[in-house]
Amino acid sequence: MKAVILNWRGGENDPFTVVNGTILQHFRACGKNVEVIEISERDWPSRLAALADDGVEFAFTWQGLGSRTRLGERDESLWDALRIPLICIHGDHPSHMPVNHQLESRYCFHLYANADAARYSNRHFRRVRSASVIDIPQLHRELRRARRTGDYFVVAKNINDPFITERRWQQELDKTVFDAYMMAAETLKSLLVRQPYVEIHDVLDDLISRHSLEWLSPSINPTAYHDYHSQLDHYLRSHKTVSAVSTLREFPAHIFGRGWERIAQNAPASHVFEPGRNMADSQDLYYTRYGLVDVSPSKGLHDRTRRAMANGGSFLSSANLEDSFANIARFDPLFFNFRTNELSEKCAAVVNDPEGHMALAQQFAHTYHDRFSFKDFVNRIDNLAKLASSGG
Repeated sequence: MKAVILNWRGGENDPFTVVNGTILQHFRACGKNVEVIEISERDWPSRLAALADDGVEFAFTWQGLGSRTRLGERDESLWDALRIPLICIHGDHPSHMPVNHQLESRYCFHLYANADAARYSNRHFRRVRSASVIDIPQLHRELRRARRTGDYFVVAKNINDPFITERRWQQELDKTVFDAYMMAAETLKSLLVRQPYVEIHDVLDDLISRHSLEWLSPSINPTAYHDYHSQLDHYLRSHKTVSAVSTLREFPAHIFGRGWERIAQNAPASHVFEPGRNMADSQDLYYTRYGLVDVSPSKGLHDRTRRAMANGGSFLSSANLEDSFANIARFDPLFFNFRTNELSEKCAAVVNDPEGHMALAQQFAHTYHDRFSFKDFVNRIDNLAKLASSGG
């Protein structure tokens, strides 16, 4: 029997092709007979159906891509029709693309990298099977390069400039809606500089309740509700990244990605702005002596940080891992929040001792790898697939 990986080349900077390429290697190392199907090609359901004749253990996909495909006059789910277990691993929050989180099937499992996203999914989408959380192991496998050059930090992030986003809201939204968005934006920004971690979606739900914003209630207008959560989530991600880069003003940095044009006009001379790169062409970003500054969208490690770890590189991450590692305080120099001076002080420590910081980053990389093994990840998928196939 085969395990099938669904790949989609249409993502910005094409991250799925690289990550799925490494997952293919991991699956094969675990004894799987694996085939990749490119779902940007129109005939992909037919290719999957042909494989189903000989048996498919499961199909694996990121962000629910391919989950909403339906067949024939009966408009039946592809996964029900072929009776293939579909394992959806979600790194993004359900508000960003709700249709990819809604498949209700005994053959579908929605697994989230973050607990807050799983809770949101279970609250707002009907489930034959409840969504749950899965720990993401170290996925990257690429040959390390020999040398580290460049005394500067790296920020690799596409943004939507928060200033431009606010102007767009003002132009496009009714005043009542605009006021609700700006109230949420200001509340989130205020909390960010006072607390070590802000659970954005809990804050947004609390604002809807406390200010009686019935028109944003999910029971009354689910589209507006999800869009509110999605837009504010994107807004805060960009705000955090812009804030981090602003904190780096006194340090040399290379910033890669779209959306930085306005900010680049007033940046210090030590900040170099370059276009974003496809993941396949960006390994060298992880080989500077000061390493990566990575703003995590939620509590867990972002994929960029795990890639830095795989390449033996330094990093500073805004992830909050107290729930996952009892001894995380030991690695405090690697992690920052957005309280005043937090990031600048940690950057200064890196500049003072880049080799020591890199050594600590690699100690954490080994700890992470031991804590979240790929074998455990595959065993979890295997057990879910068997549950679906047996009718459990």
